[in-house]
Amino acid sequence: MLNEKQIEAVNNIKGPVLVIAGPGTGKTKTLVERVVNILVNEKTNAAKIVLTTFTNKAARELEQRINEKLEELNVNIDISEMYIGTMHSIWLRLIEENIEYSNFFDGFELMTSDYEQRFFIYSRLKEYKKIGGYDEFFKNLSFSGDWEISGYLRNKINDLNENAIKIKEIRTSDKYITFLKEAYSLYENQLFEANQIDFSYLQIEFYNMLLKNIELLRKLNEKIDFLMIDEYQDSNRIQEKIVFLLSKLKKNICVVGDEDQSIYRFRGATTENILNFPKHFKNECKIIILNKNYRSVNDIVEFNNKWINCIDWKGNKFEKNIVSARTEDVLNSNVIHISGSSIDENIRNTVTFIKKLKASNKITNYNQVAVLFSNFKDITAKKLENLLNKEGINVFSPRTKVFFEMYEIKLTFGLILACFKKYISINDNYLKDCLTIARLEIKKDLQLFEWIKNKIDKSDEINIDSLNDLLYELFQFQYYKNIFEIEDSINSRAKYNLSLLSKLLKNFQKYVFYKKINKETNFAVVIFFFTTYMSIIKKSRVDDIADEEDYPDNCIPFLTIHQSKGLEFPVIIVFSLYSKPQIHNISSRITSIDRLLNNNTEISEIDKEYFDFYRKFYVAFSRAKNLLVLSSDTKSLSENFKSFFYSVPGINSISFNFENLYLDKINEKKEKKILSFTTDFALYKFCPQKYKFIREDKFQSFEKLSLNIGIIVHKTIEYINKRLMEDPTRDFSIEYIEKIVEKIYKFRKISLDENFNKIIYLVTNYIEKEKENFQYLYKIEASEYKVEDNYILYGQIDLILSRGNYLELIDFKTGKNNKKNELNEIYREQLSLYKLLLQKKYPDKRIKTYLYYLEDNEKKEIEILEENIERDYLKIKEIATNILEQKFYKQEFSENACVTCEFKYYCYGEKNYENNSLF
Repeated sequence: MLNEKQIEAVNNIKGPVLVIAGPGTGKTKTLVERVVNILVNEKTNAAKIVLTTFTNKAARELEQRINEKLEELNVNIDISEMYIGTMHSIWLRLIEENIEYSNFFDGFELMTSDYEQRFFIYSRLKEYKKIGGYDEFFKNLSFSGDWEISGYLRNKINDLNENAIKIKEIRTSDKYITFLKEAYSLYENQLFEANQIDFSYLQIEFYNMLLKNIELLRKLNEKIDFLMIDEYQDSNRIQEKIVFLLSKLKKNICVVGDEDQSIYRFRGATTENILNFPKHFKNECKIIILNKNYRSVNDIVEFNNKWINCIDWKGNKFEKNIVSARTEDVLNSNVIHISGSSIDENIRNTVTFIKKLKASNKITNYNQVAVLFSNFKDITAKKLENLLNKEGINVFSPRTKVFFEMYEIKLTFGLILACFKKYISINDNYLKDCLTIARLEIKKDLQLFEWIKNKIDKSDEINIDSLNDLLYELFQFQYYKNIFEIEDSINSRAKYNLSLLSKLLKNFQKYVFYKKINKETNFAVVIFFFTTYMSIIKKSRVDDIADEEDYPDNCIPFLTIHQSKGLEFPVIIVFSLYSKPQIHNISSRITSIDRLLNNNTEISEIDKEYFDFYRKFYVAFSRAKNLLVLSSDTKSLSENFKSFFYSVPGINSISFNFENLYLDKINEKKEKKILSFTTDFALYKFCPQKYKFIREDKFQSFEKLSLNIGIIVHKTIEYINKRLMEDPTRDFSIEYIEKIVEKIYKFRKISLDENFNKIIYLVTNYIEKEKENFQYLYKIEASEYKVEDNYILYGQIDLILSRGNYLELIDFKTGKNNKKNELNEIYREQLSLYKLLLQKKYPDKRIKTYLYYLEDNEKKEIEILEENIERDYLKIKEIATNILEQKFYKQEFSENACVTCEFKYYCYGEKNYENNSLF
């Protein structure tokens, strides 16, 4: 079912290839078929293929579709070792696999958001203030405090990394660059000291590893046969340097993208990467243009073509003519405008139109409509949201900062704050509002009133590990129970927001290094949270802690144009049509640092502004499948849009036949769940209700800070085994092992204690006992999969030894071998699943299974017979079916299981815990 150009892209696999893929032109399908061609016809090992995407969601979709295609062809190929993911995730994996070449220690922590990186700098800002020129550097930037300064520093450091600028090598008398140079060096040292890494420095680290270690570069060049880069128009300079290094030997590199859809310049992305790609290979590069749009009807495609071709691109564009492959709706106008003489009238007309779509059953779910904005700084988004909510139409809009105004969030803050109110002086109006809402809710629920009264009276006795402990205790009361037990769109959004709050509270606890919340610490953690941290987090975007493209059902998504990239909706309504290219006073806005960042580009700043403007709205317009709506009041409509706006009919025009309008349903791409033994099957068996909270609703489980000897022994042994994989004869001195253990203590933020010597003994004993087996090391932390009809079985195996015709599967356990322990049966079932996964992959091998109890230094063989595997597999399938069918029920009360569970109060209230209360 591929078209001619798609077939050409699938079959041209050798040498450099550039695929220009316009909106909706079947890029994902083409990539899937290309990978399958390489796997099946070229018989290339999956571990020799690298495929990068722009989002984790896109990577999961590609992986699933490749597996489905292989199944369709009845070809048994395991792709679990293929390098598929975002560039960051693949570079991360390659660093971890080659950690001995890195400045970071094994098990380093990745900062997962811009917010986390910003807080990293903020919490260490006093060190930057000691750098000469600090005050002068920031005096002209009109920042209101340390949080804003931290954000600016983060942005500039990231700019340097993403543009591959080696600032430490620059010799200059410019005082601003000199300050930034020292700040960069300080930041780098702080990362090494904390063993933490951010997304932008991750790329610098990997690039430096390749440059400085010829043997590593040679190894990866020999390993990688095919490299495919999706969304190449959004790559930055450091990414370009990395992909050219990785493909240096074989040059089997295929980049896919569309320069017209490049809108991520704020991340260092540059269209020059894709525009100049063919020039790197002289006449060797094959250029293929996919131009059939399967997403949008003809009227929308023609409108988009006119828009993107209305300015002079000065050669910074590939010639292409996108055509629609959809033949329906040819008599209907699929691009319309909604106007109004004022913002309020325009918003009223837009809401009326959305209501008409629903009332006439043109849409059956509000998520068939998406509303796009350039940004959420203007009042239009908030006014539109308020009016939709008044009409009973729910909106999901993380970037409008509505999260902190939601009733369930303000109520929860108010209730938690009330527990500590005698220790905190409340001057903030927002917090006063939260307390007022809490007082009103307490009046409706006598049990909640008694709970609060008890907490206030006995606040000196509070001794908890996380504010999430209090959040989950609140779930016993009726307001919260309704959220979980009454299914409607309002409660769905409230539950989603509460799960985000649990993530926010867990992140906070990590930032304050897991300090206890009790009278002994004068409740410093709580005071800092409400008096300082709250004001910081409210200035940030909640979507930094939200899951990628994870929207509640039956809500209209309010998205920035950047957020909408890669998505599609039957109806797209585009606002922000007051926008125009920001070309005034460009020269006065450019600093010496900006000139440093832009010294590699041939495009003028004015051209960049124009190009970015037209590309951004091209992305917005091309998200629409059936209907594109331009919405603006007539007063603020920009000159750049006027001719386009008035060239299409209004909603009440006779040219727009509403009755003949056909809208697609939302394509529910059923992404197969990945189910693992430890995080899914064992947890579900423990308690289906707890499983729902953690895995389905995504509430956070809080790990208490404690020393687990077995975990540190496991981490140390894992590190040593990785070194032994390269050289089985390697010796480890006591001093070397001590340094490793000291680092693990340090990075887990635990002080050295009396267990240190015991850990050294256990590790050295392991090395002595197993030294004859090191020559058989085959895989460490091996990820194994089995694709089922509706889900994917996954297991991560600690260690695999290969001895000729059989494999030894070893799972490390951090505790002691307690023969009466009820966990033993769970451990056996875990080994049974792992053996099943390995049998699928290695059908000609015999497999032995072992448990290794680290605190006992005991390796025990557990015999898993075929009848065991079959029986255990049926149990696994039954649990998987229950999970997929949403069968989550409450277990009967158990002293062992329930007393330590975070969600015990939801299930059984406080009455069962008089002797086991947290307070």
